[in-house]
Amino acid sequence: HYSFNWFGKKNCYKTIKAKTNSTLKVDNDKTIPNGDNVFIEGDNLEVLKLLQHSYHKKVKMIYIDPPYNKDKDFVYKDSWSDTILNYKIQTDQLRDEGYTSTKTTSTGRRHTNWLNMIYPRLWLSRNLLKDDGVIFVSIDDDEVHNLRKVMDEIYGEENFVGQFVWKKKQGGGNDSKLLVIEHEYILSYAKNNDKFLLNLDTTYELNDNLYPFNDKNGDYGLVTLDKSSIRFSNSLVFEIFDKNGKLYFPRVVKGKQACWRWGKDKVKKDYDKLVFKNDKVYTKYYRQEGVTPKSLLIDARYGRTETGSDDIKKIFNNEKPFSYPKPISLIKHFTQIATNEDDIILDFFAGSGTTAHAVMELNQEDKKNRKYILVQLPETTDEKSEAYKNGYKKISSITKERLKRVITKLDYKDGFKSFYLDDSNFKIFKEVKKRPNESLEDIEKEFKKDMFCEDVLTKGYKELDLVYEVGLKNGFSLSAKTEVPKDKKYNFIKLFEEDREFWFCFDKEIQNDIVKDIPDDAKLICYEKALTDSVKLNLHSNIDLETL
Repeated sequence: HYSFNWFGKKNCYKTIKAKTNSTLKVDNDKTIPNGDNVFIEGDNLEVLKLLQHSYHKKVKMIYIDPPYNKDKDFVYKDSWSDTILNYKIQTDQLRDEGYTSTKTTSTGRRHTNWLNMIYPRLWLSRNLLKDDGVIFVSIDDDEVHNLRKVMDEIYGEENFVGQFVWKKKQGGGNDSKLLVIEHEYILSYAKNNDKFLLNLDTTYELNDNLYPFNDKNGDYGLVTLDKSSIRFSNSLVFEIFDKNGKLYFPRVVKGKQACWRWGKDKVKKDYDKLVFKNDKVYTKYYRQEGVTPKSLLIDARYGRTETGSDDIKKIFNNEKPFSYPKPISLIKHFTQIATNEDDIILDFFAGSGTTAHAVMELNQEDKKNRKYILVQLPETTDEKSEAYKNGYKKISSITKERLKRVITKLDYKDGFKSFYLDDSNFKIFKEVKKRPNESLEDIEKEFKKDMFCEDVLTKGYKELDLVYEVGLKNGFSLSAKTEVPKDKKYNFIKLFEEDREFWFCFDKEIQNDIVKDIPDDAKLICYEKALTDSVKLNLHSNIDLETL
């Protein structure tokens, strides 16, 4: 029996199953151009859990460029027992409370640490892919062998699409004792290979010399019908006559008997497609609007590492706040061959935001309307770095700023909504445990105090944050729009998307007449304590009601 195991794999399943006590809150940055795309600042493990319901089978393409696991500190240290606290500690958000972000040196379990990080994230992200969706994962030699095994286990070997090889350097250099490493890999898996199909690569430059002829169907070239390179079969060796009665027979090439590529039935059916010329039989191949995508990405058009640096310098006034970003052209290539009109692209290791940049540029080129979701950990930047000196204390700040600048530079029609990971707006009721010398009466009193408290919401919550938290739990996407209806007796926030509407009312007292303000097919969410028993009973019989 073959299996792939490592220290900590069992805890990966605990991590996947552990419920999250977090939510996504609205970023109040007034300089963000509003739109349907999404940027999230937070630990991608927690974020992926929060997206499970609303984005289940909604994403067409995932591209990620995870940490490559070099011999250096590793920022992702998941703890399935208390994920939101762990997240705040590792992102240095609790310094004032006595926590510091101390990153330990290599523990000697380098590969297991990396596997424990990547496995739950890949597992959760697969649920978000459409049945005809695809994932691309950039990786180098350190973990490509382990990543392949992990992807085989999560996606299935039968859904392996291919292993792309990207030439990241133009040439030269002396960065290794043995070899100059000029390449990286991109592993690709489909959600279901039976339903998945890549688009043609429309940017591939076709050689005009391959299509020297022309007819009403366009430019074409010729390829001989007989081949010695294919598997020989006696049934594919037979006579063919042209319209003048001239006989043609498969040739003998270098002493080897060739055979036709077509059988007798195919020749009979498509006889008009044959070309008899130079004592040979040919078939036509026409110029297409692209070619089947290739696994070797070695041409300069796919970009190099230095190209990615040049891309970001153009956006940040010749400064480079982020090291080794992927080139826009590389991510555009994957987006072009894997997505179409209104598809959603997810990148939960967003880095500097190259994926969003690529999506926006490609949309402008081919006039499509793809959407992006980016997730980036608010990892602190090095105090000695160029980014820190220019005011970017977190990597996520660089990501968000790049999105703003690209939108401005491209005069892009659509902006983005920005959220950040934080504690839920609902109070978390912890399990009541018996302490030494404590009576059952005391335990019961403590239990009732928690479970029947006056308010289930946290102190200082914001209404808009609560709207999105409830919406996300009920299947609304983060692109759902909000509106404050005017000329109403009660104060509402309306959350709506496609044919669904949730009307939130935060008034302290609500009467039966609220039904006059709400559409028949909408749901009302309000405080339970704002309703008397009779009003609650009446509203339940007239509208779709949910209370807080």
